[in-house]
Amino acid sequence: MMFPRDRQPELMDDPNLPRDEHQRALRGLARLNRSSGVAGTMYRHLRRHAMVRENRMLNILDVASGGGDVPLSWARRARRDGLNLQLTLLDISGVAVEQQQRSARELGLDVLSLQQDCLHSPLPGGFDMVTCSLFMHHLDDHQAFRLLQSMQAATETGIMICDLDRSRLNLYMVNLACRLLTRSHVVHNDAAASVRAAYTMDEFKQLAENSLARPVHVMRAFPCRFIAMLEEQTVAEAVPAFA
Repeated sequence: MMFPRDRQPELMDDPNLPRDEHQRALRGLARLNRSSGVAGTMYRHLRRHAMVRENRMLNILDVASGGGDVPLSWARRARRDGLNLQLTLLDISGVAVEQQQRSARELGLDVLSLQQDCLHSPLPGGFDMVTCSLFMHHLDDHQAFRLLQSMQAATETGIMICDLDRSRLNLYMVNLACRLLTRSHVVHNDAAASVRAAYTMDEFKQLAENSLARPVHVMRAFPCRFIAMLEEQTVAEAVPAFA
């Protein structure tokens, strides 16, 4: 039996969280993301968009980027594939922005990081794609509705959102994974809280389509997540999703 959404404050959202604990939690989340393979799944969709462009360039805004490990992974893969991904990472946390730039330097990548509250300030515009990973579960319906509209206003081409899928099985799997992969008590607390606060795939599809007034394709992303896509029909038809 499905349990209802239960949004509770997460420790990483506390502005008084000590810097060292915040940094440790960002590293722990990065390990969880790597183990899930979600960056590769999202990158395959981004690569489709870049491959149908004459200059193979894609200008991406990633919203609520955290430490930036997922979009930086895209940039590494794009460099290998000869694609030109221009990344702008946006997060409200100064600690997260510092981690983004530190990681980018270590990887030899040039990305722009912006410290901004995406819920109360307009997003910058003119991007080919706007992406967001593991943030929608933090929001109530009204906030998610408005953020989706803001993301749509920032791009002429497409939106890609990845988040947790709420279920009892996923709650168990996330609890187990975070205890195996990190010692951060912040991650241990927030991982379970995130699943309890997450939308189901059907819930998010309905919310997104009500917000954007367009069809939104939502697919399962093993383990424990879904990916929601709003994209130009010409791009969707040009290259198979997992080419």
